[in-house]
Amino acid sequence: MNERLLLICIILVGFQGVSWGAPSARDVMVRNEETARNDDITADATLTTGGGGSPERVKRFTWWRKLRDDKAHNNTLTRFLAPAEVRGEGILFLEHDSNSNEVLLYLPTFKKIRRVESQQQSGSFMGSELSYSDVATPHADDYTQKLQTTEDCPGAEHAKVKCHVVESVPASGPVRERTGYSKTVSWVRADNFVAVKGEYYGLDGKLAKRMVADQLSEVDPRRHKWLALRIRIESLANQRFTLLQFANVKVNRGIPDFTFSQQNLSREQ
Repeated sequence: MNERLLLICIILVGFQGVSWGAPSARDVMVRNEETARNDDITADATLTTGGGGSPERVKRFTWWRKLRDDKAHNNTLTRFLAPAEVRGEGILFLEHDSNSNEVLLYLPTFKKIRRVESQQQSGSFMGSELSYSDVATPHADDYTQKLQTTEDCPGAEHAKVKCHVVESVPASGPVRERTGYSKTVSWVRADNFVAVKGEYYGLDGKLAKRMVADQLSEVDPRRHKWLALRIRIESLANQRFTLLQFANVKVNRGIPDFTFSQQNLSREQ
């Protein structure tokens, strides 16, 4: 065997077992989590609800989120500005690394902070089709994943882009109880790893909600961080929808830790 043929054989042997196909389902969801992870982020937002025979209602709020010291979990504060009946209400999400989130709700009318227990976090967030657990950050470690397929992404904005379709099942009973879902299916773009469609299945195994996301914005081009500025959730049970929209997004401005304290949550505006 001459030296050239020997070199080719060595290279071929070295490549055995290397996969050139799609990334694993876990890799996709880890990248999905990473692409949305900023040191901190603030935004103005509107929450529009309607459908199912109900009139449309719009709530405005300010949103702050900051990465905790473990560089994996976030603290998030939502403070409502309008309409008048919700002005001053605040919701504080404190994520922990034990498959649990601490959710605190401030009601200025009663001047009290109320804890939203884990089993209640699958309930409606401010009368919307979003739940408290939907608003919190999903973490790949809380689920087991399976790659269903890779196909064209849905939606005109994502035309000619491939999506990895990943099924995620809660890895523990507490995650299942907190989210209220038996599984989710996510369409994650292969180029920037943003989820642009989601299907959420209830504990009875039936499809409960659908999500679509668009108006993608690279909020931190240097580190390739993305945010969907428009997210629409629809409930199949009651045909109601929720539209969440972000504006005036700012990242990595150095939000002080005090922002996410109970003292600040209950501070009169």
